[in-house]
Amino acid sequence: MSHNATPSEKDWDTLAAIAESFSAAWRGQLFPPEVADYAGLTEECLRPWLVRELVKLDLEQRWQRGLSRLLEDYEFDLPDLRSMITPELVFEEYQLRKQYGDRVSPGELFRRFPEHAESLGRLLQMDPALKSTLLVQDVIEPVRDFLPGEQIDDFDLLLKLGQGAFATVFLARQRSMQRFVALKISAHRGSEGQTLAQLDHDNIIRVYDQRVVDDPPVRLLYMQYAAGGTLADVIRLMREHKTSEWNGRQYLRCIDQILDQRGETRPAESVIRQKISAMTWCELVCWIGSRLSMALAYAHWNGVLHRDLKPANILLTAEGVPRLADFNVSFGSQVSGTTADADFGGSLAYMSPEQLAVCDPAQKRNADDLTEASDLYSLGIVLSELLTGHRPRLSESGRAQLSGVIRSLLTLEEHQREGQSPASTVDMEDAAGLQEVLQRCLQSNAEDRYRTGEELASALELCLNQDARALLNDHTTAWKRVVRRWPQTSIVVTTLIPNLLMAVFNFLYNQGEIRQSFPDGEPTFLKIQSYINLVAFSVGIASSFWLIRSVTRATCQQHGQCSPEQRVVFRSECLQLGNTASIVSTVLWLAAGPVYPIALHLLKGDVPVSIYQHFVASLSLCGLIVSAYPFFGVSLIAVRGLYPTLVGSDPLSPLELPALRRLSTWTWFHLILAAAVPMAAVLILAIAGLNRRWALIILAFAGSMGVLCTTAAFRLLQKDIQTLTGLLRRTTFSGERCA
Repeated sequence: MSHNATPSEKDWDTLAAIAESFSAAWRGQLFPPEVADYAGLTEECLRPWLVRELVKLDLEQRWQRGLSRLLEDYEFDLPDLRSMITPELVFEEYQLRKQYGDRVSPGELFRRFPEHAESLGRLLQMDPALKSTLLVQDVIEPVRDFLPGEQIDDFDLLLKLGQGAFATVFLARQRSMQRFVALKISAHRGSEGQTLAQLDHDNIIRVYDQRVVDDPPVRLLYMQYAAGGTLADVIRLMREHKTSEWNGRQYLRCIDQILDQRGETRPAESVIRQKISAMTWCELVCWIGSRLSMALAYAHWNGVLHRDLKPANILLTAEGVPRLADFNVSFGSQVSGTTADADFGGSLAYMSPEQLAVCDPAQKRNADDLTEASDLYSLGIVLSELLTGHRPRLSESGRAQLSGVIRSLLTLEEHQREGQSPASTVDMEDAAGLQEVLQRCLQSNAEDRYRTGEELASALELCLNQDARALLNDHTTAWKRVVRRWPQTSIVVTTLIPNLLMAVFNFLYNQGEIRQSFPDGEPTFLKIQSYINLVAFSVGIASSFWLIRSVTRATCQQHGQCSPEQRVVFRSECLQLGNTASIVSTVLWLAAGPVYPIALHLLKGDVPVSIYQHFVASLSLCGLIVSAYPFFGVSLIAVRGLYPTLVGSDPLSPLELPALRRLSTWTWFHLILAAAVPMAAVLILAIAGLNRRWALIILAFAGSMGVLCTTAAFRLLQKDIQTLTGLLRRTTFSGERCA
């Protein structure tokens, strides 16, 4: 292996063992161990990697004990150290010195290591310890430490909630308003306050206002207080339990534990806590993810990219509801005076490949290249970590796009957190499809991910609703694959079959009537029968193809060929295909009623009035009887076969709700029609003294079978309509908020 090649997993195990031995020596010896004594314990090709790891460990131990040391101090025992120094090693020294109160600036690092100046500039845009956000387009000094019990401006500081490199968050009491707020004290830079002020969403922390104080010179951003801690706190506490114990109840216990630590009162039992308590762990992850997805969708719609999504930036209410916070490195296109590059940063472990590329010193990518898909990738990592207890690794294809510096940082970060994940695995059967959703979120190519937060929320809601998932994501059932491949033919054949069967019955019945009431007209009847049926069925087939062509073509097109707005229209029209088939059938039957006696009259001369009455009545009844069967057959094809292809990964639209309601109403109408008309026809014919018992028997039997079939189809359709309506109501993005 060359000096520049990344060590293999086996090599890392070797290096980790030596590093652990070095750490043990620090703990067990009176005097500090020497790096040089351990640097030769591996083969030469691994020595640079080992030296860097040992130096990092030694620096941390020394600064922790007040034994300050710089990288150059190791050159006395390791003369070749200079050639092994990398930007990330310099970055590590920088963070340790700042952590332990030493005065250090980026300018000093650039002077000491000019060969790494460009790479260091990019690295300083990322978080200090791969845990907190760091903003460093311009060099800024951290504000002075504040302590609980102090007063600043209008605020009494009560409890420190969190601290980053350049900001501290306190639970504070605002005196003038007599309310508790989360107070963020930081240097006055960036546009976080203006960005958050644009956003008013149930799952985004609401900012009240901000103040700038001159003495000391700080910015006070005061916002809604979420008492339940952060998602990072919950993940940490959940890791203390076996994954078999992970569920909604345990989630609430963790939040209650955080409330106790903060001296907060546990909330009374509420509907939302009851709902969470009943959830499995996978269901809870889906529920949290769908709310955060909708919050991101709302922020994105308002032109705001978060760019630093991680568990520590997701706050929880006392009831367990997640809320996005810390838009410190966000970019709001509607905030005047801001650019995508200003305040760019993030947390390395949660960055998308394209965001890592922006930070990569070897690449010339701009922050304004980032899209909504980058935030959705970060959310995918957050949800994966919440689901399993550990973060997923960047895929090999994504890693291959990065330079050695960023790849090394990622590899080191991954090895530093090894052993954190639970020993057992989470049961995924409770939310089938969740893994597929997360895998799509974590695709290296942004175009392969969900396009919007609404799409992701819709997919997560599907995981919660197994009926909806079975309806919209079934790609294996044979008949559905057939109708999706030949939609027009399938609909026409489904419409044609019951009409053909009824036409045969009607022909035999009418032939008997002609023989009895107008025997001289039978040859003419047989002749016009073939012509009328040929014309009627040809017109019916042609009109059906024409009326359904736009919807069926859309189902055969690639999903990207239609705009989301067009697909909403096509889906609404798709739900009415059953009515279209029923109307075409009924109209042709009703039209044929007077055509038969008129044709007989024209070809044969005078026709008895009873023949007119008979044909009009019989064909009208046949048309009403047969109208229900194409409706139910085609509606099942439309709802179960074609509608899902028009949905794809789109969120459902509120514009589809009227179409679903109309379909529900029409299913009731046709069910009543299918049950009442055949029985009414039997009753009418019996009262009229029909002497052909076979017709009555066939009609009664067929009517009974038809009622059974249409009732079964009715139940399936009603179930599907309720499933889609429920899903639509849960995932529909609030148009009023967007407006």
